[in-house]
Amino acid sequence: MTDIADATQDEPPAEPSLGEQEDRAGTDGADAADERADHIRVLRQRGLPHNFVAGGVAARVVGFGSGDAAGTMFKTYIGTQTVDPVDGPVPNPDLDRLDELYVRPDTHGALVDHLNEHGVAVLRGAPGSGRLTTALLAAREVMKAGVVILDSEAGVRRLVPEDGGLQPSRGHVIEGDGRAWANELRAQLLIRLRGQTYRRSPLVIIVDDQVPVDGLEGHVVSHETDDDVRFRVLKKHLTVLLADLPASSRKLLEHERLREDLRGRRAMAEVAGLAAQLARRVRRGDDVDQIVQGLGAALRAKAAKLLGPPPRAGSEGARKPEVSLWARGFLLACVVLDGTTLSRVSRESHRLAELLHGVRSPSSVPEMPLFEESVQDWLNHSDVEFTDRHGHPVGPRHPECRVRISQRGLGEAVMEVLWHDHSGARGPLLRWLDSLVTRGEEDIRVSAAQTVGLLATFDWAYVHEELLVPWASDKGEHSERRRLAAAWALERAVVDPLLAPRIRRLLWRWSQRRAFQACAQAAYGTRIGAMFPAEALGSLERIAQSGMKSVWAAIREIYAAGSRPQVLERLADWSASSRHWLRDDAAQCLQRLSRFGGERAVTAFLKEPDPRADLLRLTRNLLHSPSHAHRQCGWDAIRQWVERAGDEPGLDELVAAFISELPEPGGEGDGLRERFLFYLRLWAHQLPEAEAAVWIGRLVSERWSM
Repeated sequence: MTDIADATQDEPPAEPSLGEQEDRAGTDGADAADERADHIRVLRQRGLPHNFVAGGVAARVVGFGSGDAAGTMFKTYIGTQTVDPVDGPVPNPDLDRLDELYVRPDTHGALVDHLNEHGVAVLRGAPGSGRLTTALLAAREVMKAGVVILDSEAGVRRLVPEDGGLQPSRGHVIEGDGRAWANELRAQLLIRLRGQTYRRSPLVIIVDDQVPVDGLEGHVVSHETDDDVRFRVLKKHLTVLLADLPASSRKLLEHERLREDLRGRRAMAEVAGLAAQLARRVRRGDDVDQIVQGLGAALRAKAAKLLGPPPRAGSEGARKPEVSLWARGFLLACVVLDGTTLSRVSRESHRLAELLHGVRSPSSVPEMPLFEESVQDWLNHSDVEFTDRHGHPVGPRHPECRVRISQRGLGEAVMEVLWHDHSGARGPLLRWLDSLVTRGEEDIRVSAAQTVGLLATFDWAYVHEELLVPWASDKGEHSERRRLAAAWALERAVVDPLLAPRIRRLLWRWSQRRAFQACAQAAYGTRIGAMFPAEALGSLERIAQSGMKSVWAAIREIYAAGSRPQVLERLADWSASSRHWLRDDAAQCLQRLSRFGGERAVTAFLKEPDPRADLLRLTRNLLHSPSHAHRQCGWDAIRQWVERAGDEPGLDELVAAFISELPEPGGEGDGLRERFLFYLRLWAHQLPEAEAAVWIGRLVSERWSM
């Protein structure tokens, strides 16, 4: 990788002291930091959707052809989708799978005709409306040889020269969402592109429905969908997924409540997910009526009943609602603090009710009699169960009684109904959530932050302005807690297919602004970095260059999530950089990654050629570094490998072969050989099991004597 730093970058005047290094790491010790990171990850995973498992993103069954679920196909079959992807052909078998479940909208025929006549088209539509699937299959219909997805970061201007990026006899698709060039499209540029694309390599440019298209008349194909299209997509998916059970598929589609639930689905990917969920439950033998009863529409109706009716416009006089603010506060506290002790939920519900009581609205505020209601009264307007810490049912007077929402998905439905039907409660709710992330235990803070992330999926602009930006840039007493809360909120919100591109662009901008870099780094250390590792590593490189703080914590999470080869390659590049802080992070990361065992162990790469080459380059650069601290990190990493070789059969030979390749021929290589033999003898005395160090020293000496 080419270092983006200029060659005149000054080195720090002096090597950082050990105390400064620990400050950059942000921990009092590596063991404590690792333990705390593991603990927080477990807490976060409890409140995340179930397609996020064990630090990584587990595969979710999404039918291809479900609109922008084609983006899932792109990530799964072509490689990780990033801000800066390379051009890549879409395999024909994947296009076949897309076509199998595809419902052709009116846009499809218009797009095919436009490409046949002009060669280039601007497909304009809302995210989640199925634009990408339509573009891919229309381009394939025009050019049977295949389809290529183009690098969206590079833009379309690079396609004008003869050696641009268009492959003859193939269709091409490029997405412009969030790109500056999408807002700068001009008719003259599209006319020039016609000469490149006409009858040889047609091109579809996908833009958001908010992108201005003035002056582009004759080039734009509008892509619109409605409820009927969503129903046809659901019908097609169920017909294919339940081909051997047509009666069950027909019964599902005739159910009125299913149509109601479908109206709440915004993106075609959500429709595909719904179809997969229905098909799984049918095959499991569940009754169709029970399946439909558990869908979102039924949950929203139940949530609306629990919260009570919103104030009626134009009502005369003060009408006391069925549900008091005390009961509503208790219900909301149960939702946010699901799994927390009853005493804590009750205490926080008091604070929330007091905030709600201060709401100024046209309707009169109900009274809040302190002694007319009890916890038992509130329970009549909630749907919760009591358990101990092990999940066993207990009574409300049990000393370790914990409150749990009894029905999965009901908590999200309560928040959705509150946000949309009781708008006066939005401000007090956000103030209460803000107070939770600045005090209390980590499980409370995580729950509050993830609730904010859920609210962002209902109203991104409001939550972004009111909480996310202030949290991310906070410089006060609780700045670290608020930055982490913003990162955890974004992690929860990124599961929304419509918000994911926006959140990625937001973090890319934040990684370049000093006031927001710490929050961006924390966010890349969540599932966001696991989902988009190349993008995350690129942004973390910019952050690391500033020298503000080590990016080790984020690197650790991306590595643990499964992107280990990519992380190792990037660290090897950093170790050769002219930027001191990049080399510093490379050294710290190798030292700490070497602590992992099992499948995550760095020594597992000793059997794989490409990662082994990156590990060799990284280790060699550290051992030859002019910095004593960086060299010490390299030696400490190798020491941990030698120590592990005593417990894993066959690892000693792999480590010995690796060590023997590290010294290059020449003066420095000879000196490195001497230091290796010295350290191996030293470790033989220091390590509990000396046999591995002695044996590796013997193997290395034999190889060097040949």
